[in-house]
Amino acid sequence: MDFRLYARVLWRFRVVVAAGLALAILLAFLSVVRVSSHGLSYRHSQLWSTTSRLLVTQRGFPEGRLYAQEPVAPGQPAPTAGSQAAKLGIPVADPARFNTLAILYAELATSDPVHRLMLRDGPVNGEVSAMALRDDASGVLLPLIDLTATATSSRAAVELAARDARALDSYVADQQKTNNVPVSDRVVIRTVVAPKRPHIFQPRSKTLAIVVFLAVMLATVGLAFVLENLRPRVRKVSTETETQLETFTRRTA
Repeated sequence: MDFRLYARVLWRFRVVVAAGLALAILLAFLSVVRVSSHGLSYRHSQLWSTTSRLLVTQRGFPEGRLYAQEPVAPGQPAPTAGSQAAKLGIPVADPARFNTLAILYAELATSDPVHRLMLRDGPVNGEVSAMALRDDASGVLLPLIDLTATATSSRAAVELAARDARALDSYVADQQKTNNVPVSDRVVIRTVVAPKRPHIFQPRSKTLAIVVFLAVMLATVGLAFVLENLRPRVRKVSTETETQLETFTRRTA
């Protein structure tokens, strides 16, 4: 490849190359930014994500008790949801049940009924995913749910995660009231980790801008060589070259 030749051609049509470079930069810029009467704005939004953590539990702080239910004397029946122990707020449910309920509530968090409750606070601009947690070492299910919200701004992601947590809690509470579930027998959903500081989940893509820039520059370089072929430059033969040609002609004559 004769890079010197390429450089001479490009330098000869430097006005065309400069115009193509300016056009390539302008079109690449416009592929990312939109110009309107309101000023400049990005054509595509970057996505932000944040996560909050919910605890599936019940009244009476079962996590702080040694027994799953009120200790009873031998031969006496175990307390039930309607017993005096339950009325006093002493947990009577098996704590392992909360681990299983976490799986169910993680599915409910993204269900249509919960989504309709979220719409009461306005449109839902973004997506929410929910996952019940497991212990990494043992693989045991935990009574915890991670809600991950993704939106086009950091503030919208935080608000979306909080709205979904409130909607899930409202849905469960409404179902408990509708079905006359005793207060002592109700599952409670608590936020134990507020939405964390959002991070960029998906940055703005620069692929289109790069493709546009390269396409215009390739077309510009191609145009320069087309013009070179249409209008080739006639180079002057130096005196030394003329002398060499005359000497060669005499010898071969």
